[in-house]
Amino acid sequence: MSRNDFCLYNGNHLIPVFLRNCYSEEKNLSINIFDFGDKLQIKLRDLAEYSFNYMENLEMGDFETLRINQCLDVNFTEFKTNFVDMLYQFQRKEMFLKCQISDKLCSLIFFTKSKIKDIVYLTLDLHMTDQKEIIAEMHSEMHDLQDTNGRLQKQLSKAQKTVRDKELEVSDLDATRKLMLNQFCKNIEQIEKLSISKLTHIQNQVINKITAFKSQVSELERKINVLKQENHLKVDSSDRLMKTMENLRLENMGYNTTIEDLRRENRSLNHLRVTLERNVADLKHSLDDVQNNYRAIEKKKFELENDLKQLSIIVTEKDSKISELSKDLVQANNMLVQFNNRFDVKVQQVIYIACG
Repeated sequence: MSRNDFCLYNGNHLIPVFLRNCYSEEKNLSINIFDFGDKLQIKLRDLAEYSFNYMENLEMGDFETLRINQCLDVNFTEFKTNFVDMLYQFQRKEMFLKCQISDKLCSLIFFTKSKIKDIVYLTLDLHMTDQKEIIAEMHSEMHDLQDTNGRLQKQLSKAQKTVRDKELEVSDLDATRKLMLNQFCKNIEQIEKLSISKLTHIQNQVINKITAFKSQVSELERKINVLKQENHLKVDSSDRLMKTMENLRLENMGYNTTIEDLRRENRSLNHLRVTLERNVADLKHSLDDVQNNYRAIEKKKFELENDLKQLSIIVTEKDSKISELSKDLVQANNMLVQFNNRFDVKVQQVIYIACG
């Protein structure tokens, strides 16, 4: 199990800090509480100032001393819950909290205010964290930031690849849309040309047949007139007239057949026109579907580009924080070297005095 699995509380608070000379300032302090069962570890630090780092390991024996000295009416388990609850009360501004710094000790004081004085609920003393442990924490945080940065870099690469894939899809769909649009226009032109050609051909046929029919009717009328004149002149021409009438009847039947053929052709043309209109409507519907898909992909592309920009900003911020932590680590190492040099000088002085 990792250390974070034992984390009972993790939060940042704006807390007034009082020094020995009564000077106070507000600091944004991070409070971490880890519950290891028989031990409660409390860490208080300023993330902007690595030297402000305090810690206390409160075990059962330490708690008993704290409970007796401050007259606490809870056991160790209840103390853990109440301590976290007081921090939440401080967040809700239902309780006050301040830090009192003296030498290498930091006292967390929970209190409320009445009309005449402050009422202290709990005072918890934290000791300054060892420099080596601070450096180890900074190393750990830097490693975590590097891991986070690596994950973000992978996410960024994945998002960039997704965007590129989507751009290719958009490009392919746009090309497909253009091809379909061109094909649609060509089909419409071909349909129009075919319709016009077919209608022109049928109109010409109808006109020709009507003209021929009129000519035949005119010829029939002429023959009738001639027959009428012959009937007045010759009574014995009745047989020929009957034959002529029979011929006319047969010709009329032929004309009726021609008219029925023209009607059938007209019905075929109407059916062809309905089919062509249905095909045009289907092509328009397909074009609308392609345009809707194109707009949806454009919207998805815009969202992915926004996500890519946000990931780039987060990576930039993490890189900046890693750079700052690296500078702090170098400064801490320099301080540790100076401290070791001073310690060596003091040791030499003590040895010299002892030998003298």
